[in-house]
Amino acid sequence: MSLPSPRYNRPWGETTLSYWFTRRANSDRETPSLWRGLSNGLTKHNDIFRVACLDDIDAILGFTANGVQGLTNVPRTRERVQEQLQETIDTLAGKPGANRIIFVVERDSKVLGISGIIVKVGVESPFYNFKRNHHSGRSANPVLAIDYDTLQMTTDFNGYTEVASLFMGPEGRGTGLARLLSMGRFGYIRNNRNQFSDGLMAEILGWTDENGVSPFWKHLASRFIDMPFDNADKLSTIDKRFIVDLLPGIPIMLNLLPDIVTECTGRPHDSSARAMRMLQSVGFQVTDMCDVFDGGPAVKCPTDSTWIARSTRRVKSLDAPAGAEICMHFSGEGAHFRAALGPAIPQEGRADAHAASIVKTSAEAPVYIAQTREPAPI
Repeated sequence: MSLPSPRYNRPWGETTLSYWFTRRANSDRETPSLWRGLSNGLTKHNDIFRVACLDDIDAILGFTANGVQGLTNVPRTRERVQEQLQETIDTLAGKPGANRIIFVVERDSKVLGISGIIVKVGVESPFYNFKRNHHSGRSANPVLAIDYDTLQMTTDFNGYTEVASLFMGPEGRGTGLARLLSMGRFGYIRNNRNQFSDGLMAEILGWTDENGVSPFWKHLASRFIDMPFDNADKLSTIDKRFIVDLLPGIPIMLNLLPDIVTECTGRPHDSSARAMRMLQSVGFQVTDMCDVFDGGPAVKCPTDSTWIARSTRRVKSLDAPAGAEICMHFSGEGAHFRAALGPAIPQEGRADAHAASIVKTSAEAPVYIAQTREPAPI
């Protein structure tokens, strides 16, 4: 199976929308009334979230090659990019062992960022994390008290679906596309629900100091794994057995380590804090789990409890006012999935005509709208 080329799988093509709908009407004998008038808004940017294909290799490599150290799931070499895009094709084809889907976000046909889904973690090898536990001790004579935390290696996330590989290139930063790049994955999961587990999780890059050094790695993990961080990071994408072979199976007492280790355990990297807040805004909760290398936090959410899943409504009309809340519009399944942002009123099924036109890849595929953040309680 090969993915359809993103350049030639768009129903609006390189011409006008009115031309496309005239052509569809001639072939289908009837233009669906819901989709009449989609030629409005052609002067807007075409911001699209879609499944990546092999044609995207050069574009992706252009902004990931110099990516931040520690982003294990972000491919930074041509070989890794090609491997992950081929795995995407194999996953969509249902090939045994394939377990990853990579997406891109593009503006006016230029790829600006990537994100991904790992269908189920812990399939080929256990998925390791540290679990943070709190302990207290009290003495009556003498009157003393002690509170401390320990880290215990665990595989509690085995079987979860992981949202991963979120990375926006320099040209995409500040464009407002980061939310689409992240939230589009939940629209995809909603439209392809049977492929995924009942629980979602994400690992967030751990904190480093002003010199790019991870105190967690320096004072804890590297004492057991005697190699540079980057080497261990790369090796973990190939074979994770060395993690359980070298890291202790007994609890690690944080109060025996420098205070900075306790302070940075579960703390996100400054560049990843916004991505973490974005996940929290749609229902993800911070856990007591952290990464075994950099101590970065892990968040989780029941798959059907993301705000995307809960707020999704089918489009009924294309008359959302320009000042309406910006929502995600999405349609299609598998390689034909598309998502875009535009003003909408989900509760009434009122969508933006331009965003709806971008995501609709066939006359039969319904278009949905969903809020991309849970409203604050009144």
